Amino acid sequence: MKWILKRLPHWQSILGVYATAAFVIYSWTILTSFWKVPSWLYFLSIGEVISIYAYAFVVAFLESLFVLGVLLAPGFVLPNKWWNAQFTSIGMAWTLVAEGSVMLRLYTNRTPDAWDQFLGSMGAWWVYSSLAAIVLSLLISKIAWLRNGMKLFADRLVVFLYIYMPLTAISFLIVIWRNFF
Repeated sequence: MKWILKRLPHWQSILGVYATAAFVIYSWTILTSFWKVPSWLYFLSIGEVISIYAYAFVVAFLESLFVLGVLLAPGFVLPNKWWNAQFTSIGMAWTLVAEGSVMLRLYTNRTPDAWDQFLGSMGAWWVYSSLAAIVLSLLISKIAWLRNGMKLFADRLVVFLYIYMPLTAISFLIVIWRNFF
């Protein structure tokens, strides 16, 4: 257990990267759902709309934890001193590139007509996204002001956790209530 805790970055670094992932995922969830709310109000009650958001926030929470877990995994293989020093800025860069790539990919392929094209170009899309993340990671490791700016931005994003985490706690209660009572 001590070995695992020793390999993990400082909790503030982890919190900054989690806040980045949560901000992107929750904000995307809210933004994309706003297009649908006016039509939902024609055939769903307010309680049903709230339950849709509850499920969406629970999924966003789990997705944010998954992203954080994926970003923490290389810390068990890479040199500890280098990884822990760079974790906030590189983890944030990979999160922004990966989630931004997913959002752009979904936005550009919104229609069912583009499904074959969507699947056919998936490999190339992720190769280019990975290359962009690697280039950004190299830039961050070489340019101190960029690394410091990323850390400051991650610290600012922690404020959004004060909004998203209570909403997620309420969402978990709603999901538990709907499924078990």
